[in-house]
Amino acid sequence: MATDLSARCDRALDRAVQLSGQWQVPLQVVHAAPREAVGARSAADTLASIRKRIERDLDDGAIDVRVEEGEPAEVVLDVARRSGSDLIVLGDASGVPGRRLLGNTVETLVRSAPASVLVVKQRPRGGYRRVLVGTDLTPESRHGLETAAALFPEAGFTLLHALDIPYESLWLDARHRGDLTRMEMATIEAFAAQARLPAGLRRQLQLRVEHGHPESMLRKHALEYDCDLTVIGAFRRGLAFHLLVGGTTRRIVQVAPSDVLVVRASTQAGDAQSEE
Repeated sequence: MATDLSARCDRALDRAVQLSGQWQVPLQVVHAAPREAVGARSAADTLASIRKRIERDLDDGAIDVRVEEGEPAEVVLDVARRSGSDLIVLGDASGVPGRRLLGNTVETLVRSAPASVLVVKQRPRGGYRRVLVGTDLTPESRHGLETAAALFPEAGFTLLHALDIPYESLWLDARHRGDLTRMEMATIEAFAAQARLPAGLRRQLQLRVEHGHPESMLRKHALEYDCDLTVIGAFRRGLAFHLLVGGTTRRIVQVAPSDVLVVRASTQAGDAQSEE
């Protein structure tokens, strides 16, 4: 979990502690102290004082606190790689200009992190209850669904495919729109059938098809059904990944009202995509 010591990161810290306890996995809390902030005091004194401040906010003395000097994104990425972290937890960047760990740093971490990234926006109130998974019908998005199902087995799940059809109203009449919707539903049903899901979740999985920009449709559904987590699968790093993160993924992270989990694609998912 990465913190810049701002109040907004408190929600991310609370969520990281909750998930660490739920999954029974170790938690590291990381803060990057910019070199120019060291000032006249020695670097060691400054880092030690920051560490004590973080430790005061934690009830569990077993949590590993890392305070290192350097640029935030570089420090977090380095710690994540050295420790083999599976998940990086961050505070929300929306509407907080000037925060060193937020804004561009969140985008850098989503784009470059070796692990999945959870951007926390809401105050935690127990485990996630309603999970919205966005899909573009790629192997990466199927991996996102499977990963979320494994991480949050007690939650209710909705799988949503948003299709943006240019000038739809000008050329698609009501009858053909109905035919298109039925075809899309058949497609998403086949997609979900190929996912490795527990039997109980498969029976209860809600499938939705919407016409519109993915970020707008995901936001609309999350608000309407009070979803507390939105999940999207990211392409493997490469040209397609950078195009996605530079566009749809970045916008979803920005506009989603819920927490957002960006699931890093597995090697198998990327290989499956290249074979297709």
